[in-house]
Amino acid sequence: MSTKSAILRELEARRGEFLSGEELAKKLGVTRNAIWKGVSALKNDGLEIDSVPNKGYRLADDAAVTAEGIEKYLNTGCKIEVFSSTTSTNDEARRLAESGAEEGRVAVAISQTAGRGRVGRSFSAQKKEGIYFSVVLRPDMERARFITVTAAVAVAEAIEQAGGRRTGVKWVNDVYAHGKKCVGVLTEAVTDLESGGIEYAVLGIGVNLKKPSCEELKDIAEAAFDEGVKDCANKVVAYTLNRFFELYRAFDKSEIVSRYRAKCFVIGMDVDVIKGDCARRARALGLDDECRLEVEYENGEKERLCSGEVSIKW
Repeated sequence: MSTKSAILRELEARRGEFLSGEELAKKLGVTRNAIWKGVSALKNDGLEIDSVPNKGYRLADDAAVTAEGIEKYLNTGCKIEVFSSTTSTNDEARRLAESGAEEGRVAVAISQTAGRGRVGRSFSAQKKEGIYFSVVLRPDMERARFITVTAAVAVAEAIEQAGGRRTGVKWVNDVYAHGKKCVGVLTEAVTDLESGGIEYAVLGIGVNLKKPSCEELKDIAEAAFDEGVKDCANKVVAYTLNRFFELYRAFDKSEIVSRYRAKCFVIGMDVDVIKGDCARRARALGLDDECRLEVEYENGEKERLCSGEVSIKW
């Protein structure tokens, strides 16, 4: 392990506390000058590290997420790769998958320049406002059908575990807090034409750590956490991965559906069912055992939705 990585590991283990250069040098068996160079290299990587004479160094409370910080809370064995900025973490995960990466490789970033949402929507993500991560999966067809709903359950529960706000899921994959969207989930898959199965899938998740500063999003987006929640970025990534892989690997459909129903708040609400440019008013009746949304239109017609989008009428 490099001196830089060893310093980061120690700072992450005691995030928010000061560690003197002397203490770090003694623990790592290096010189004070090596500690100074290592800290400088970490700052050049984009990490916010406070340096105070006679006190030492500490990771700022809102410092960028790190692989070491995520791994403190992780119990899944995932391998984490962190980017200070990227076009999209789904792009990075796709690159990893196509180079043969095993299931469970994770790409994480604190800003994106060309993020993707559902139905072709694109967005840019400002630094410090959110955390974005994508997971390489190699599922069978049955698991593949439940990736998105499993992820929605996992991240909604993880936010609350990490000290965030009370959450709910708007069918099929948007997580809400205080009546506004705070998480987006996007699953992309590549099929094997010869076998008809899934070659790999990429699960992408974006969490608003703060209320977006973009004017066009202020009225529809919300933060998943209140101000002052400690280490929320590292925690929410790790806790989401822990909960997702717990459900994904065991793959008990009844358990997944039960936990999804408990989080899905649209049941009994009036919604607009959106298909392309067409929107129809309907009442959301319930979820079946495949997590399809059962709706009844104003003319009495009923339908089970397996894809598409609904807009809430509060």
